[in-house]
Formats: sequence, structure tokens, C-alpha cells
Amino acid sequence: MKCQNCGTENKDGAKFCKKCGATFDKPVEQSVATPKSSSKRTVLIVVGVLVIAIALALVYVVFLDVSPVEVEQLTTANSGNVLQNPHIASNIPDSNISDTIVQAANSGVPVYRIGDGSGPVTVICAGVHGDQLVPTVAAMDLIDYLDGRKIRGTVYIIPFASPEAVSQNTKLTNGVNLNTVADEEGTVSNLIVDFAISHNATAVGDFHETEVGKNPGITTIMCSQVPTYGSYVLARDMSELTLDTTFTYTLAGIAYDGAIEDECNLAGTPAVTPLVVVGDHGQVSQAAVRESYDQMLAMLIANGNLDYDDAYLKLANSDIDGF
Repeated sequence: MKCQNCGTENKDGAKFCKKCGATFDKPVEQSVATPKSSSKRTVLIVVGVLVIAIALALVYVVFLDVSPVEVEQLTTANSGNVLQNPHIASNIPDSNISDTIVQAANSGVPVYRIGDGSGPVTVICAGVHGDQLVPTVAAMDLIDYLDGRKIRGTVYIIPFASPEAVSQNTKLTNGVNLNTVADEEGTVSNLIVDFAISHNATAVGDFHETEVGKNPGITTIMCSQVPTYGSYVLARDMSELTLDTTFTYTLAGIAYDGAIEDECNLAGTPAVTPLVVVGDHGQVSQAAVRESYDQMLAMLIANGNLDYDDAYLKLANSDIDGF
């Protein structure tokens, strides 16, 4: 060992230099790093927790995050056993929700609601004329499609505006044309208008059918521009999806005084009357049902309740068949 002070060689392990007496520094012990296995374990735990959290989130979105559903009663008037009409019995979906709606019709006018009451709010009704069965069947198909899904806002569907007339396959309800008395307090059509307004509807559709050679005699979407321009906008947006024509009136309440569409528009609530052409009332054509059903879907898309490009809605409905 060489002394750093005088350069004299000394024995290894000496504490002092034998010549100058300088003190030798004690060698610094090198510490040996031990493997940090605990850090690796911590990382694995964190990753495991994240995987479980993501899995639980997916289970919630796909299987549990559905829009709430309720079947309400608009009124106890005009009740009827709609299954007495063989065209209804053989064409509406065979499902639990259909059974619930049919049972409710025995006690009055049922209203199917999906959503929590928030906007956008769409109100769809059918069966104002009891022998116009195509929109009624389409409305039941729509209920069956929406049930158990996740949507935006709220959708109310009244498939049987008059279960009594539908059960009898007659246009009038106790001799009354419900398409002309929506401005008369206490009538079912007036209750539908009040319902739409009180529930802050942003789109209302009163779905009908029209016979060949009658007015209008074509598949179309009726609307008006004044006083509620939103009626025209709604019809235009729907027609872009269905490729149907639009039948536009300048003023509401002139051509069809007392109709649900007109009374809603006069009150500032955007409403339209979509129609599909049929050979005869009182029967069910599946081709016409599909057209009416497509008009209803177009209304839900135009009003923002459905969006087939929305990634979250696709995921939330993937356990059914997606969007």
C-alpha cells in the first residue's frame, strides 16, 4: 500500500505510514443493490385493478345501462280488447312488452315510455282512426325494438289512440272522428295534444295511412310552416331519411282543423302527419307496415333519440343487435 503523502510502500492493512505517520483512509464499502421485487408486484396489482375496472364498466354499459321503461295510461276511456281484431292479433310482436300493452288497452289508452323524461322528447301516436291498422302494428313493432335499449332523451308511443275502435276495426270511435276533435276538451285526441305539450315534446307524429285514389293517396309526410316552422323542418329531415315526399301547408289548422298535428303546431309544438299508402283500410300489409315503421325510426333519428353513429349507443345496445 503506497502512502499518498510521501510515496512510501507500506504493508497492506496498515493504519499509519511507517515513514511519515500519515493516516490511511478506511476503504469505502460498496453496497450491493438488492432486486426490487416489490415494485414489480405493485405494477401487477395496479394493472389487475385497471383490467377489473374496465371489465366492470363494460358489463354495466352493455348489460345494465338501459333507458327506463314504463307503461302509463292516458285515459281510461275508449278501452277495448284489441286482440279481438284478428289483423292485430296475428301481426303484432309476440313479446312480454306487447302483452303488457295489450292488457293496458283493456283498461284505456296505453302510453309506452322509454327514457327518464329528459329531452329530446318524441311523441308518436297511431290508431286515431281505428281501421288504420298499419301504423298501429308499426308502433307495436317500434315498441318491441326500443324495449330494453339505451336511447337519448325520451320517447312516448301511443299505439292505440282508441283501443275500442281498433278492436271493432272501425274508423270512428262511438261515431266520432278523432281526427277532427283535437281542439275539443275531453276527447282522446285533445288529451294526446295536451300530453305532448305538457311533456315538452320537441317532435310529435300522428301516423296514418291513406288509400289509393284518396287524399293524399300517396306515401308522404304532412306538415305546415306557420306558426311552427319546426313542423316543416321535422318533415324535411324525416323525408331525407325515408326518401318520402313532403306535403306542406302554409298555415296549420286550415285544411285539417281539429287534427292532432294542426293543434300541436298551433300551440308551438312541432308536429307532422306521416302517411303510408294502402289498398284498403282495415287490413295489414307488411310492406306498408315496414314503410310506416321506417317513418317512425326516421322521426326518432331526426329528433335525436337515435343516432346510429354514436359509439356509446352502439356499445350499450351491442348485447341486443347493436345500432
